[in-house]
Amino acid sequence: MMSRPLPVTIERTAYGVGAACLAVLPQVNDGGVNTSVAVLGGGCAWWLYRRATRSDFRTALVAAQRGLPVITGAAAYAAAAVTPGAGWWEYAAPLAWGALMAVWLPVTRASWTPSSGPAPAGPSGFGEETAAKWAASQAAQQTRLVNVERLHPTGKDFTAVVVAPAGLPVPRLDQDAVAAVFDVPVGAVQAMEDIPGSGPGRKRLTVTPSDRKAGTLSFEEDWAVRVGCADGAIPRSRVVKVRRDPGRVMILAEVPSGQVATISHAQLCSAFGVKAEELRLIAETDGGTQALVTLYETSPLTGTRHATRDMLTPNADGYWVIGTAHDGTDVYSRLWNSAGAVHGYVVGVTGSGKTVAIVLGLAAAANAGAVSWLASLDPDAQLAAAGQYIDRQGSGRTYAARAVRAAVRLMSIRGEINAEVGHDFSPASPYPMLTIDLDEFNGLCDDSDEGQEIVAGAVAIAERGRKYGMRVCFAGQTLDLSRIGGDRSLREQTRSGTGVVLRTVSGISGRQATEGMLPEGVELAEIPTVIGGGLTIADRMDGVTEVPHGASTAGMGHALNGSAPRMMRVLYVHLPKDGTAHNLDDLFPEGGMVSTLTPREIAALDAEDLYGDWTAPVTEAETAAAQQAAGKTKRVTAKDRILAALTAEMTTKEIRDAMPDLAAGTVRNALTDLAGQGLIANPDHGVWAPLD
Repeated sequence: MMSRPLPVTIERTAYGVGAACLAVLPQVNDGGVNTSVAVLGGGCAWWLYRRATRSDFRTALVAAQRGLPVITGAAAYAAAAVTPGAGWWEYAAPLAWGALMAVWLPVTRASWTPSSGPAPAGPSGFGEETAAKWAASQAAQQTRLVNVERLHPTGKDFTAVVVAPAGLPVPRLDQDAVAAVFDVPVGAVQAMEDIPGSGPGRKRLTVTPSDRKAGTLSFEEDWAVRVGCADGAIPRSRVVKVRRDPGRVMILAEVPSGQVATISHAQLCSAFGVKAEELRLIAETDGGTQALVTLYETSPLTGTRHATRDMLTPNADGYWVIGTAHDGTDVYSRLWNSAGAVHGYVVGVTGSGKTVAIVLGLAAAANAGAVSWLASLDPDAQLAAAGQYIDRQGSGRTYAARAVRAAVRLMSIRGEINAEVGHDFSPASPYPMLTIDLDEFNGLCDDSDEGQEIVAGAVAIAERGRKYGMRVCFAGQTLDLSRIGGDRSLREQTRSGTGVVLRTVSGISGRQATEGMLPEGVELAEIPTVIGGGLTIADRMDGVTEVPHGASTAGMGHALNGSAPRMMRVLYVHLPKDGTAHNLDDLFPEGGMVSTLTPREIAALDAEDLYGDWTAPVTEAETAAAQQAAGKTKRVTAKDRILAALTAEMTTKEIRDAMPDLAAGTVRNALTDLAGQGLIANPDHGVWAPLD
């Protein structure tokens, strides 16, 4: 610690005595005195140089203040000592030195620092006080605390970034020592977390000592502790607005500017004390800074809403109603936009409502005057019922390959028409829109020649069909577009339309269908088999044996249209499986009108044997054509590329780096599938290897 400065009077007297010595001693010409002064001045100059080059500005300034009198005095003495005789300036210079040091006394005192105003009163604000406590503690171990963010309006809860000196990692910090710094229980100090995108020189520290007992915190405070903390369901969020309506509560939350709101649905349900399978809590974000959380007394999706022809008739912009959102508003799908036809997809397991969603799309296309071709892997009675109202419907790979083959050729025919009329497809085009629905798409696209022809044709239509008024809708229980190659292109094309994700067989199926289609940070809530069915752990503990059936979730799911996904239930269509009458007459065009291609298009396809009976036996010429098309267009899938690249143990990151054109999720899903099929080994977490 620095000693207290001498009184000003004593220091000024010392400078006067020093000035007299500087005037007399050079005339004595004593070698010992000269040597002593040289050593003193030179040593002080060297000490000052070391301070200036190895310290920060403040330390160097203090050193200069201390050394100024000695260095300048030694310089005056040396000048007089080496000059022959006794000139008048040899007496005037020491007197001027002494006077100058006495006048500039504050500057020559080591305790002085420059100031442009009143001295600061110490740290102000929670963040500065927290950082100051850390800097003054031994627990800091030369680290510093930055970006302090308060999590509790009145408590000590905060999150901050611990920064180590340049080139060093953040050391292991003892939780007891950290708790002592901020005077909180040891349990309030959470483990240090890595920061995405940062190295080991930066770690996140979170301290949450606030009382979490019910009733002790306001709603906003409880949110900050349970939901908005660093590892919460919506990290670093705060409540902006709360709205209470009969039967529901809506909370608008926001994260700081420059961040993106991310939601963990399971954690959010846990924070509110509800079960995810009850579908009472709906969380939404559009990939920005805000999130909307709605908590209902009962699930809002248990009721059904019957479809009508008016709902299924697209407006001038191509929008039609496909379902009802959880808040009672309409959810729209789209057939076309200003750029042409738009594509789509439907994913859902058996019993999820997938067939109903497909039929709704067929009715909307028919009411818009579009031509519909429907192909599925296996015969389906419900789709066959809808097939009576559209141009073509059938099943099997041969049927699907013929439909896709005709559609690909039709693009060339319509290209000629576009050139004649001077524009691409629009409502004013002299031909109708064509929509192709491919159900069980993954099953259709096997390794056979027909399967590969379907792959190539579907990708071609997805990539180029919009300007020819042609759209494709992919459907299936799972939808792994990566297996057919070109998945990035397909996703880019389909994200402009509407995707419907119903109940899937697993979380992987949902991720495969939505990868690249969701805003950053958005996570879809899984749809349970039933709502309110089964026994809870508490029920089993209490000996309850009667199992409630619960409410069906058929038709419940998420609609994706390029922005924030919406949880909804698709409109109800009566498609009985017992042979009773359906209600399709009330949904498709009145009078049973079915749209077809124009005579010019039909004649052009007929001339190449592409518009005949798609259920007829396959001819040898057709088989040869399919083989040729498959051979020319067969694509290398993501799995094929991974199998070729995996010649030794590799991490997931190394595999992704080797295939930068594939999305990270595509690589991850392909690796999981390959391991599940027994084609590669998974010796450790995130490590993959060939079987041999």
